[in-house]
Amino acid sequence: MRDRWLHVGRLWTNGDPFLAVDAALRHAWHGYSNDDYDQVIPLGWQDTSVPVGDGRAVLGADGVVRDDSWIEVFATDKGLVAIVQASGPDYPHVLAKALGYPVTDDQDGDALKVGSGELAIFSAAIDGTGPYSGPFVNARPGPVPPGHGPPSRGGPWPSDLSPAHRVQAQGPLVHQAR
Repeated sequence: MRDRWLHVGRLWTNGDPFLAVDAALRHAWHGYSNDDYDQVIPLGWQDTSVPVGDGRAVLGADGVVRDDSWIEVFATDKGLVAIVQASGPDYPHVLAKALGYPVTDDQDGDALKVGSGELAIFSAAIDGTGPYSGPFVNARPGPVPPGHGPPSRGGPWPSDLSPAHRVQAQGPLVHQAR
């Protein structure tokens, strides 16, 4: 039986690649202030991670969906995390199909070690901490969004427009990028 996926949040992206990294290492990423983002630019689809401090971050991007788009974050009770970028007229169905894709048909990417028990997901174009980072929003379990529409507006970083998320893991984990 497959694990049950629970929607835990979403991030708005303008098409920049995103990072998933152990939250204890996010201070070491300076995508904006130190031009760490420059190491991401020349990478191809086969490159699935970048160095961050003493560890690595898994790199994700999907230039096929469109530039301004949602990245949906899902988790299971066993600590698995899925990061999905998709679009379609029946958005919940499209997301369910993506989550149901057999992992045996995927290509393995780099492993992501999460020793702190907390995964940070954010745009590679911003810093992990400091004045050039966005606010990190804790995972908020809830229903799958009914549509792919644009985010609501308000404040500099409305809660549903956050460029960064934190997802609790269940103890130290190693995630496999696919």
